Formats: sequence, C-alpha cells, structure tokens
Amino acid sequence: MYTIPNTLTITDLRRQSAQIMKQLPQEKLYLLIQNSKAKGAIIDIEYLKTLQKAYEEYLDILTFDKAMKDKNNSVSWKKYKQKAKLLNENSS
Repeated sequence: MYTIPNTLTITDLRRQSAQIMKQLPQEKLYLLIQNSKAKGAIIDIEYLKTLQKAYEEYLDILTFDKAMKDKNNSVSWKKYKQKAKLLNENSS
C-alpha cells in the first residue's frame, strides 16, 4: 500500500485552489479525496515529466532484459539505446 501525505478533499480544492497551485512545485503531489475515497491526484508538471522519464527508462530496461534472454538476439545496451532513440525520433 502507498502513502501520500498530502491529501485534499474536493471542498478543500474548491476553497483553496490558488494556494494549492502555489504550493504544488514544493509538495509535488496531492491526493484528492471525495466521500472518503481517493478519486484523483494533482501533480506538479515537472514532477510528472520526471516520473514519465523514469517509467520510460524502466520499460527500456525490461525490453532490453527480454532481448538479452533471447539467445538469437545479442545486442549491447549502447546499440539498443541508439536504436530506441531513432525509433522514437521517427515516430514523432
């Protein structure tokens, strides 16, 4: 189970939205609670970008590990990253 110390009710969000947005870069994340249940989150955009980049790296590692288990496919990490970068650039 996860713990997010910064929780807000929807009512708090309505009443204090300017203050919450001002604190967001320092707090990084708020969990939104409605009727005693987690309903969503507010996240700082720079923190979100960091999380996305970390997740993409994680997926790259999983893909690389899978490729390394395939006996017919031997590729270095450097070559794999170069290919992945080219694929990402071409798909944009």
